[in-house]
Amino acid sequence: MNSLPTADVVSISTLVASFTQSRHKNGVIAVSAAPEWEGDTDLTIDGYSVRVRTAPSVLAIRDALIDRSHVDWVVILTDRTSAEIPVGVLEHLVAGRLSNLDPWPVLRQLFGAAHQEFDLLGLNNDCARAVLRELHTARVTPAPDGVLTTDHLFTVLAREKFGLDPAGLTPHSLARWSMNPAATTRFDTWKTATDAALLEQLLRWIARSLGPLGEPIAQLIRQSGPSDVVPVGLVAALLDTGSSASAAFPVPYEKSIRVRTLLDVFVGGSIQLSESHLTAWGNTATLAVSGPDVPASTIRRAESLVDGFDAAALVGRSDVLPSALRPRIDRFAEALAAAIDSSDLSEVENAWANVVAHRSAQPDSTDAPRDVRVGAAAVRLLRYLKSPSTEPDTLPGWLSAYRSELSWVDGAVNVAFTGADNTMLAAATHRIVEAARTQRGHFDRSFARLVASNGVHRSSSPGLLFIEDFLDRVLEPLTVPPPGATGHTPGSPATPVLLVVCDGMSAPVANDVVSDALRRYRPQWQECELEDAVGVRAALAVLPTVTKFSRCSLLSGALATGTQGTERHNFNAWLQRNGLPASGQVLFHKADMDAVSRGHALATEVRTALEDTERRPVVACVLNDIDDALDRSDPIGTSWSTSSFKHLDALLAAAAVVGRTVVLTSDHGHVVERREHPSVQRGTRESARYRGLSEADPASVHADEVIVQGERVLTDHNRAVLAVDEHVRYTGLKAGYHGGAALSEAVIPVSILVNGAVPQHLGLVERPNMAPAWWDAARPAITVVDTAPPVRPRSKKQVPRPAPTDTLFDVAEPTSPGDAKPVGGRDRVADLLGSPLFAQQCAAFPPRIAKQQIGALLVRLIQSNGRITLSHAASILGIQPGRARRAVAALSQVLNADGVIALSDNGTEVELSADLMFEQFGVAP
Repeated sequence: MNSLPTADVVSISTLVASFTQSRHKNGVIAVSAAPEWEGDTDLTIDGYSVRVRTAPSVLAIRDALIDRSHVDWVVILTDRTSAEIPVGVLEHLVAGRLSNLDPWPVLRQLFGAAHQEFDLLGLNNDCARAVLRELHTARVTPAPDGVLTTDHLFTVLAREKFGLDPAGLTPHSLARWSMNPAATTRFDTWKTATDAALLEQLLRWIARSLGPLGEPIAQLIRQSGPSDVVPVGLVAALLDTGSSASAAFPVPYEKSIRVRTLLDVFVGGSIQLSESHLTAWGNTATLAVSGPDVPASTIRRAESLVDGFDAAALVGRSDVLPSALRPRIDRFAEALAAAIDSSDLSEVENAWANVVAHRSAQPDSTDAPRDVRVGAAAVRLLRYLKSPSTEPDTLPGWLSAYRSELSWVDGAVNVAFTGADNTMLAAATHRIVEAARTQRGHFDRSFARLVASNGVHRSSSPGLLFIEDFLDRVLEPLTVPPPGATGHTPGSPATPVLLVVCDGMSAPVANDVVSDALRRYRPQWQECELEDAVGVRAALAVLPTVTKFSRCSLLSGALATGTQGTERHNFNAWLQRNGLPASGQVLFHKADMDAVSRGHALATEVRTALEDTERRPVVACVLNDIDDALDRSDPIGTSWSTSSFKHLDALLAAAAVVGRTVVLTSDHGHVVERREHPSVQRGTRESARYRGLSEADPASVHADEVIVQGERVLTDHNRAVLAVDEHVRYTGLKAGYHGGAALSEAVIPVSILVNGAVPQHLGLVERPNMAPAWWDAARPAITVVDTAPPVRPRSKKQVPRPAPTDTLFDVAEPTSPGDAKPVGGRDRVADLLGSPLFAQQCAAFPPRIAKQQIGALLVRLIQSNGRITLSHAASILGIQPGRARRAVAALSQVLNADGVIALSDNGTEVELSADLMFEQFGVAP
């Protein structure tokens, strides 16, 4: 004989509700159930008074009938059969018979369904009753088409009880949910309180829904709970032998077997994790932690499991675990040291690729670990030293070379100079930096000699921009009125411009600031240049390169010496000469900028001037943050950004609102103090980096100095001795100096920034990627060959080794990119873009990128060995570089089907595992 069900409040409530909905207002209900009741005997259900009585005998049933005169409903729980109950007693029951606690009609009614899926909940009554208990107060979504299915039931249950609300349950969605501590705590609480049979049915549903990973993940949840899904997956990723990191960190076979056995035991059950299980689980976990806001508890738990599974020897393979970064840095340092005296950079490039692939690396971020920042600078300098270089023989050539390449060298040197924690990395970096500084010192002296001969007199060279010509050649063309207006008379609608002069900003600092603005500033800025102008991205400072000469000449539009009053007068005069209105103050110095009212980002006068585009189309602001830093702090290794300046972010935001083009420049650069040499006392000391020349005696000038004489030398008698080598200084110790003739002092950066659409009438064109070619890794391209059998995909590609040579700091010729032609008459990319799964993924995650552009990006990635820079990807997709990571993230949702990582980015590059992608979309070789 089957045991009778035990009634509870939910079952009693649904039973009473079924009778009241049949127009019964009161009566007696006898239920075939265990004569047990643990709750209150008197209840209120939907406004009706209900009394529950237990009746283990017929006499008890008769006794319970008496209560019908006291309440609306009497519910009698009895184990007596219908045959045992007299007809006279049955006649007093509303139904005229015993009622059953049949949960299925009630369950269908709860979901608004007329039918149910075959074998729903295994037709287990206890499970059905448990669902009713769980959801009786929930706002339940009706079953689609009136049919209650397992998927719909558990989707509703999971959402209501523990916050698992996926559009469709996938390994990735479950992994992301499992990292939510609040959700997993709710699950663990529910797991201990719910019916065991219902829990088992839920786990079976999860196992069926997740495909091949379903059984292992369901068993892990059964064994230890959902919060271990991602940590265990991160450990499983260490056993994947198909990645370049696994090749870099080999372990004995016995060690892998031991880790794998311990992992099997931890997951529990009879499941043995296969290679495909490990790969898929590892990919799922890695993808889950690739986004922001990953709980620290998840990572800590994974590190704990690494120790528990004795997997420390494999941890270097992880792209995620913090403890993996140190062994990757160690391998990179070894490869870097070996590459210094070799022309083969493949090993160091692969080792560096493993470093930047790590989640914590972020080499160009201010959050990057010290060794990563130093390592990035060292490998970039090594690439530079190995690449061919030519020494310019004209001043325009030097200005262009410094702005486009040598300033990036100086920036990398400054970062590398901060020093590494890893001793081997520190030693290798020191050798590279010294080689770069030796070359740069030679370049500074060559440039200074050319300045002394060709940069001290005014000339009409079309490719040379003197700082005193900046207003005429750069600023004035940007004020041209848009079509429809004529002339520059006062009141004409000149195009508004904001000139920002960052006192003391060198070209390396400008590279950082502009890159930061393009990368993160919203609304999005883009750098442009005057299409028909030559040599206006860098200007030559007035000599000596100090504020009273060079800034005054910049703001005067002519050679001039003076302070703020002179600058203000001469700037207004230039505006007047060019027919540009200046109704009110238009030039703001430090005191003006700092007069900020409480709660405001900008001073009222500054904001008013910026908003007055009609009467003040040209506004100039001087920022002294860099010059001040040279007096108070150490700028070596500083990552300059727009937020490093007290007012620059606010200026950019205000300019964007009113549509002002922004021109970012400086009056001179600077050299930094490296604390390697003491000051020297030579002749008449005028400043830190220049001195007077009382007698024109070349013998008194050292090799690390240069004599300059001409009308562009604004000292008394128009002559001076300028320091050239960066270590030379004539005054006391500071963090940095200016006044000399080094490239970093005399070459002034000029950047034009436009917010939104580029005004066509100004003759501006968008500039391509700022960084030189060696800044990012150059990887040889490959031709797509479709006739080969599919191979196990690798997360990162190895760089083929070029033929070795014995030349120090030389490099083999790069491989030219091949054509992306389909082999055997088939275009696999086109097949993928036309596949049903691709259409389904695009419908679920609309990428807002044309299919043709997606195809072009995939073809280029395949040609480029699975990696291209983010800026290159942006140019292919036709978007701004600052939007590249967002676009790649959108495409990864489409291409990373079933939680498998095919497309990703590491912060600087886009990565594609083509074989894995084609396999996921069913595109045959």
